Amino acid sequence: MKIRQLLLPTGLGVALVLSLVLSGMMWTNPAHSNGNSGTKVTKTSDNTSNATFQDIYLPSYIISTSKTGKQQTLTNNRINIVSQLRDKMSRFKSTGTTSISQGSSSKYLKQLHRKNSLLLNYETSMTVNFFRKVFQNQLKIPNMRFNRVQLLLNDSKHLYLLNDKNYHIERVTLKGNNSSKLKKVLADQMVKHEVDIKLLNGKPLVYYPKAVKLKNYSFQLTQQTETYYANRIMTSNNSNSVQVKRRKNKTEYNDRGFRQMTVDKSSDTVTFTNYNSKSGSGSFLSTMNHAYQQMVMVGIPMDSIRLFYYDSGNDTTIFRTYVGGVPVFDQSGFGAVRFSTLDQTSYRMYFSLDSLQVPIPPERSTTTLISMKTLLTELKNAGIKQSKITNIKLGYEWSRATDMKRAVNLSPTWYVLINHQWETYTDAINGD
Repeated sequence: MKIRQLLLPTGLGVALVLSLVLSGMMWTNPAHSNGNSGTKVTKTSDNTSNATFQDIYLPSYIISTSKTGKQQTLTNNRINIVSQLRDKMSRFKSTGTTSISQGSSSKYLKQLHRKNSLLLNYETSMTVNFFRKVFQNQLKIPNMRFNRVQLLLNDSKHLYLLNDKNYHIERVTLKGNNSSKLKKVLADQMVKHEVDIKLLNGKPLVYYPKAVKLKNYSFQLTQQTETYYANRIMTSNNSNSVQVKRRKNKTEYNDRGFRQMTVDKSSDTVTFTNYNSKSGSGSFLSTMNHAYQQMVMVGIPMDSIRLFYYDSGNDTTIFRTYVGGVPVFDQSGFGAVRFSTLDQTSYRMYFSLDSLQVPIPPERSTTTLISMKTLLTELKNAGIKQSKITNIKLGYEWSRATDMKRAVNLSPTWYVLINHQWETYTDAINGD
């Protein structure tokens, strides 16, 4: 009896100690923090993406011009055409360049319509050094800017670098180009849409003269947890104690030194600021390389994202998710990732917790969009002056599925760039 009386309080004491220890572990975990706290965050080295630098910086879309001058966009649901072309173009070497024209919109438009050619198009301008790294070729030529690469299928000795901004046409003399291998890539079954490159307010526009039928998509979403990112990036060699604050729908992490992270639950987005990261020389290549390295460090899934926009004025880069060669809008207020260099040692990154995972059958297989001619007429009738329109693009509108948890529908529509803001043409017409 005495032994039993002795063991009972001893057992209760042990249980109490264990309870206190477990409670302490729960309340020091960021997922359970309700106020200011010093939290020990465990670093993880998981990498959620196998996408390389060369993958995320491929050209966004391809336009072919036939022997008769007919222009079409090319996509392939089975293979990545651009990566196939990149592999063939990696053998390119240059022997010299010649400036063909600059400042003439008529000559530039004529070059864009060069028969029996292929245009590899970027959404923003880049440099030769950047292009050489992406395509892993040997084009050792002056580091000029351009946003289109033109290959002539009947001339293996030359390619052209084209810059929409100043209508610059640069001819590059090549070695190592086997045009028959390029044609073999293009011989595969393609999804084609008729287009015609025209000038809109002095800028080349990919004009769709007919109604466009595009596939609808639905995906099961995967959402990375804030704890994952806290464990992955809110650590440094100097300190592993992180201050956590919760404010309504937001959770703020601060390592009391160089890194800050805010998770917004209402929009499922993250803002991460790093004040201890060398951004490089400031060149376009070093900026893009730094952005890629930091996305890898953070652990952002990059399998479907591509470069969409770069503004050298405020040193901001925007990446969007691409599906079927078409950019996705409305995933967040900034795309998939927005990367801003603050100074030589710091940057701020905005990214979404959501990413597309498993495709599921959509409610409707395709959507037919009005022609661009009809689109421009409707915008005009709504009182929107053509001079106010900077660009028009096909895009997928991201919307959460109402009948399935953690699912998203991607519906094709026209997007119009007005006053530096992308919006659907219906929102533009309705004034939303």
